[in-house]
Amino acid sequence: MTTHRRSAGVVIVGLTLGQVLGCAPAPAPAPTPTPAFASEAEAFAAAEEVYRAYFDALSARVRGESEPDPQEFLTSIALESDIDAQRSLREWGLRASGEAKILSFRGTETGGDEPTTTVEGIVCIDVSKFRVVDAGGIDLTPPDRGDVVAQRVEFAGDGNHLLIAHEDSADEEAC
Repeated sequence: MTTHRRSAGVVIVGLTLGQVLGCAPAPAPAPTPTPAFASEAEAFAAAEEVYRAYFDALSARVRGESEPDPQEFLTSIALESDIDAQRSLREWGLRASGEAKILSFRGTETGGDEPTTTVEGIVCIDVSKFRVVDAGGIDLTPPDRGDVVAQRVEFAGDGNHLLIAHEDSADEEAC
């Protein structure tokens, strides 16, 4: 169930972008790295936009819709975690029910230079109406789960395209 909860708004992931270098007779001078975003605020806004689109896709999945696919917003470990979580849910006969709602997104850190950018943030999610149920409709949601969960989310990519690279539980006090 922990894996499913992460896949429905609570997911873990990391991304590293690399370049393929070819051989050249004489290396050209390396360009001076420049930030992919004009400002930290712009990077945070882009990350929030990606997370909200991902969350909308997760909500569509819970409603049984196949599009948009939440996995389009994931990479690396986050993508692997979601694939594993979906497989486990099917094997265990579990499904998500209800809805969750993003309460806030707060950017906490940016880093990297072209071509790689990293952005981190804390997302607070109201899960009071979100449940995990078995095939018979029995609620298996842990009774001690709070109504609000905090997620630490890491994004990676370039200035034009960020993906969720890692997501993990954060201290609920962050919300």
